Amino acid sequence: MPTKRRFNCHHGPTNSYTIQTPIGDIEVISCPKGLHSVSQMDLTDENFSPDIRIPVEVKSQVYQDNGYTYKPALLCVEWLKQYFSDGSSIHLKMPPSCSSISKCGTFTEKVWQTLPERVTFGQTISYGKLAQLCGNVKACRAVGMAMRSNPLQLLIPCHRVIQESGGIGNYSSGRKNKMKLWLLKYEGAIK
Repeated sequence: MPTKRRFNCHHGPTNSYTIQTPIGDIEVISCPKGLHSVSQMDLTDENFSPDIRIPVEVKSQVYQDNGYTYKPALLCVEWLKQYFSDGSSIHLKMPPSCSSISKCGTFTEKVWQTLPERVTFGQTISYGKLAQLCGNVKACRAVGMAMRSNPLQLLIPCHRVIQESGGIGNYSSGRKNKMKLWLLKYEGAIK
C-alpha cells in the first residue's frame, strides 16, 4: 500500500480518506476548498479483482485538521456511489478540485476540463480527437501526457481515451490495463 501523501495548500491542511469501491480502495486527498487527488491505492492491477457488489464507503480517514471531514471529499464519495450504482454520476456535478492542482491556462488544463464535459459514461474518444476538441489537432502526445498526470481518476475519465485504431491504449502508464478494460466494459463502451 502506498504511503499517504500530503500536499501543501494555501487553503489549509489536506486530509486523506480511504474509500472502499468495487475496483479496490481509492485514496481521496482533499483540502477545505477541493480535491487534490483521487487515485486507486494499488500501484498495479496484478491482483485486480473487481466486484460490483462491494459498496462505496469511507474505510478510514487521516486528519490534519481537527477531525473535520471536508465537503469536497464527501461529494467525491457520493459521486463514486452513483458511478458504481448506475452510472448516473454523469448527471452529478463533479466535486470541486483545489485551485492548487490546476495547471491554469495550459493545454493540460484544457484536456482535464474538456474530457469530462464532452466524453460521458459509455463513450470513448481517441487521443487525436480529444486533441482536436482541445484546439490542437497535432497534440496527441500532449493529450497522453495530460492523461498520465491526471490527478482525479474516474472523475477526469482518462480511461475513456483510446487509440485511433480502437485499441485501449495504456492506463496508469500500462500498470492498470486490466482495470481500464473492465471500466470500459462496465460503462458499456466496449463489449
